[in-house]
Amino acid sequence: MSDNPILAVAIALLFLPLLLVPFLPSPQAGGPVASPPATTSASPTYVVRPGDTLSGIADRYGVPLAYLVASNGITDPSLVRPGQLLYIPQGGVLHTVKPGQTVADIAKTYDVAEDAIRSANNLVGEPSPGARLLVPAPGTVPQATAVELGQGRSSLFVWPARGPISSPFGPRVHPIYRVPSFHSGVDIALPEGTTVYAAAPGRVVEADWHGGYGLLVVIDHGNGYTTYYGHLSRLLVFPGQFVEAGQPIARSGNTGLSTGPHLHFEVRQGDNPVDPLPLLP
Repeated sequence: MSDNPILAVAIALLFLPLLLVPFLPSPQAGGPVASPPATTSASPTYVVRPGDTLSGIADRYGVPLAYLVASNGITDPSLVRPGQLLYIPQGGVLHTVKPGQTVADIAKTYDVAEDAIRSANNLVGEPSPGARLLVPAPGTVPQATAVELGQGRSSLFVWPARGPISSPFGPRVHPIYRVPSFHSGVDIALPEGTTVYAAAPGRVVEADWHGGYGLLVVIDHGNGYTTYYGHLSRLLVFPGQFVEAGQPIARSGNTGLSTGPHLHFEVRQGDNPVDPLPLLP
């Protein structure tokens, strides 16, 4: 040992980290952590060339068109342009995790077992927002349904169901009380039991009976907008669940203050109802 006390302290500090390494806690000591999925690097990519179509690319790689749409977040197939980089999914859909979205949410969205997603991605714990997970052999692909409901055009929301509008947004005579009133949404005439879809990604904040709305689903989209789906006959989601655009959330009905089977669809910005039609394709 050196007789110089300053030099001795410096040497001790130099070797201190090496002495402490065996005693440092494992990264798992604080609980499970999400393992980074390796699917993105394992999935081939393709650069769109002039004259390419999505269906042609899907056929070339033997991939379902729905998988290609969902894996690349495509809402408008006509906007695919030369030079665009596409992920070519292998054996399922590449899903980009949204803030607050859990593996259980994703499993419900695609109708697959949660364990299947974890196994395919060597995943422990919950994934981080932005992570790309392979969803193997999905039973349903809501993003493909959303493209159909969006009529192949980009818009803030897609239609929650297709049918004629029986009552528009704005002033009207109340159909039951026969007094002047204001209609806070649009009514879409539908046979009872028709599937109702989420108009955009978001978290379900209400799924229950709500006065004149009857059975009601409310989805918070996280950008100041919420959507309301009223007069339902059956609920397919629960509060706290994260849903994707095009995901089934309910069946249409005739509950609450209603004169016949239809879907009341309402969009609110903050606390204020707004006309949904300019926000739809």
